[in-house]
Amino acid sequence: MQRRSLPSLIFHLRVEFLTALALLFSALATQPVFAADDYKFPIGIPSEMGAEKFSEKLNAFIIAAKYHQWNHDPEIRATGPYIVTTAGTIESFGTHGPGGVKVYYSPGVWAWLSGGRTGAIADGEMIVKEIFPRDPKNPEKFLNEATSYSIAIKDKKASWDGWFWSDGGPLLKPKPENALRFFDPNAGFGLSCITCHASTDNKESIFATMRNVNGPQPSFTTIVPIPMIGKATSIVDIHTPPSDERYNTETWKVPFSKKRADYWRVLDKISDGFVPEPLPFSSYDHVPQGPQPDGHKQFVTASNCSACHGATQFFSTLPNMIMPVGPKAEKLANLSPFSEWRNSMMGLSGRDPVFYAQLEAERELHPELAKEIDNTCLSCHGVMGQRQFAHDKGGDELFQHGFVTAAADKDGDHAAYGALARDGVSCAVCHRMLPDGLGTPASYTGKFKVAEKANEIFGPYQTVMTLPMEQSLGLTPKYGEQLRSSKMCGSCHTVVTPSLDRDKKYAKADVEKPAKTFHEQTTYLEWKNSEFSDEEKPDNPRKQSCQNCHMPRTYSGVGAAPLKFKIATIEDNTFPANEGRAPDAKLTLALRGEDPKEPYSRHSLHGINTFVTEMFSQFPWLLGVQRRDNLFTAENGIPGQDLALQTSLEMAQKQTAKITLFDLKRTDKGISASVKIENQAGHKFPSGVGFRRAFIEFKVTSGGQPIWVSGGTDSFGTIGITEKGVFVPLNSESLEKNQYQPHFDTITREDQVQIYELLVAGSDHHLTTSFISLRDIVKDNRILPRGWSHNGPDADLTAPVGDAKKDKDYNDGSGSDTLRYEVPLTLAPNQPLIVSATLYYQSLPPYYLKERFNFIDKPATRALFYFVNQVNLENTPMKDWKLEIASDKKSL
Repeated sequence: MQRRSLPSLIFHLRVEFLTALALLFSALATQPVFAADDYKFPIGIPSEMGAEKFSEKLNAFIIAAKYHQWNHDPEIRATGPYIVTTAGTIESFGTHGPGGVKVYYSPGVWAWLSGGRTGAIADGEMIVKEIFPRDPKNPEKFLNEATSYSIAIKDKKASWDGWFWSDGGPLLKPKPENALRFFDPNAGFGLSCITCHASTDNKESIFATMRNVNGPQPSFTTIVPIPMIGKATSIVDIHTPPSDERYNTETWKVPFSKKRADYWRVLDKISDGFVPEPLPFSSYDHVPQGPQPDGHKQFVTASNCSACHGATQFFSTLPNMIMPVGPKAEKLANLSPFSEWRNSMMGLSGRDPVFYAQLEAERELHPELAKEIDNTCLSCHGVMGQRQFAHDKGGDELFQHGFVTAAADKDGDHAAYGALARDGVSCAVCHRMLPDGLGTPASYTGKFKVAEKANEIFGPYQTVMTLPMEQSLGLTPKYGEQLRSSKMCGSCHTVVTPSLDRDKKYAKADVEKPAKTFHEQTTYLEWKNSEFSDEEKPDNPRKQSCQNCHMPRTYSGVGAAPLKFKIATIEDNTFPANEGRAPDAKLTLALRGEDPKEPYSRHSLHGINTFVTEMFSQFPWLLGVQRRDNLFTAENGIPGQDLALQTSLEMAQKQTAKITLFDLKRTDKGISASVKIENQAGHKFPSGVGFRRAFIEFKVTSGGQPIWVSGGTDSFGTIGITEKGVFVPLNSESLEKNQYQPHFDTITREDQVQIYELLVAGSDHHLTTSFISLRDIVKDNRILPRGWSHNGPDADLTAPVGDAKKDKDYNDGSGSDTLRYEVPLTLAPNQPLIVSATLYYQSLPPYYLKERFNFIDKPATRALFYFVNQVNLENTPMKDWKLEIASDKKSL
């Protein structure tokens, strides 16, 4: 027997345990009372009745077994081979779990089946698949009692594939006790069942043929036993409570730390026992594709993409898009597009607590523009919700912050827009983007264009199989060269905001066509003016696009070999024989990475915002995300959030910057040394939002104790000096004092610190962190990328400001900065010293958080305050709220 990965319809396998429990409790508990007519077929359709009520009625119908009157398969049949291990367990390679199935066909389905499988099946018709386990004492036979069900109800009014999928149990709701354990709901439209059903040879997405009824049934080879199978990877049912303590909702119901609250001077403004309201859970951010023939939506959630473009773990096999790692391959990394994107800050941008606190502050500064500010900012962070809303409403209404928390059980029509917004910069954002205008100011600040035809979607490959996506979502994938271009990234990573006076009132037109603007982010423009750009010199031998770094083609845990995977997992000829499947020529996917021109590129999409990534990891329930991957439930699988943090840290410490300590010597006044920082990124370091910063800690240690430190911090990352055992923050650590550290060529005192940062003043000439108040750059000494030139493209928008303009080595195009430390110390002869220079990074400097907490009475700011004060960074690389990028140490 050939052992294969068969993750088809994992949805059905995962719900077996749940369904068995549901049926048991259904029998014991009080059932909904239905009249006799309610048990008659047809029972209705969910799009008219509502999914919850329909699921209850379907559950009663199944328990009453009224479908047993229908035509059906004559006997329980296998759906694939199985193995009996040396441990005596049964491992199935079938498409419906470790057992067999018996299918019942409603009258309309039977007419379609017996009539040659042509035409359309009417709404309300149903297929009920009973699933039976194998007899553990005699695996060649099946037990006679069904333990789970897979049910499809035709309802072409609600989704493109035209089916409502169910396990037969009552509809599960997003409650605290189950939200962290589920990805797919147990019933609904557009669920992962379609992963396999999109491979059928007919538009009804049904595999069934008369052979299932009349035979002969396909036979499958079994092998009993195989010694090595005893080492099979253990699979955790997705409905089983995880052992990870972070899944215990009670652990997050912990009041804020009063000690830390006092640090921010807001103790009197927070009530005892405060815990923020959880965001709607991402498992329920599901907006399926609209119905045929012309119900295409502009955008659908990534949940529609996840089952094919996410990895699955099926018993002992190592399936597609999974990388074994570790000395003995004891861990499995899920490198699928969906999983890596889902746990990136792009996938989490619609839930980012820092963004929502910032947005709240902007509205407070200009309440008269609250709707305009929401609509503008959410056009990037909640882009699909904002754009779909504008498309549906014709631009007459503006997308508002309140829509983001809209949920299906309470907010009606806004729920779909909320789900789309919470999905962040999702699959359909990039993959429906047109090349028109990319790389020009017309596309900046998220003003890219999407395909006019709602059935078009683009990818980076010339040759693709279109049938599965056309049948499941009504989308025709096409080659899009823009997916390989940095111009695509530039549309959201060049941000131009209105520049508003703080004490002035404005109208809507002042935002739509502002008199003054400010380039709040210029990451793409920085790359354009670097040695890595290929826009002016397409044949540049040193060219590196954004995708080359942020969508790597290797996994560092196993070396530098290019990854080779299929870009999706669908039912094809690696599955058991199936008469109802489309021809192989329409389903056989290429192995990407075999051809260097068509690589398998990871969707890791990380920067180095590890501080917020850690918040999502530690507070998944409150931020509404699952730590467990979608369909990948192996016990030895690396959780997606852990892999995201690992990848981000690798980027920070291997691809960002270097530091070198040299020319270290004693002088008659103490010691002197030079420090060189080299930028290895393709843009400024730091880049992105202006409050991110890096700084140098230069430390002299004797006898294990520091005797001179420039760039020392307290446990919250505040930079200061220690005087007589007391830590004193620098004046530059509070924007209220309107002071800052200049760019240094030479440092001689502990209260002088080289901080690489962007500082901007508003119209009142005071430093500000308000994105819509930015007016004049006071300091910009962020390290330039290699090849940056004052004569290069957009140099006026990316040039250094302040003392850095006069620093010759900083401006020489090398992408580096060198400075001298002259340390005044009285030293004993031959006193042993350790001198270190460390480059640290902060995506959330304490001065920035202090500015946010000025609005602590607002809900999003209170939520951020909770996460900042409760997150435990003690045993992480971000201890003391600073991330080490690079370090060099020498003895003297």
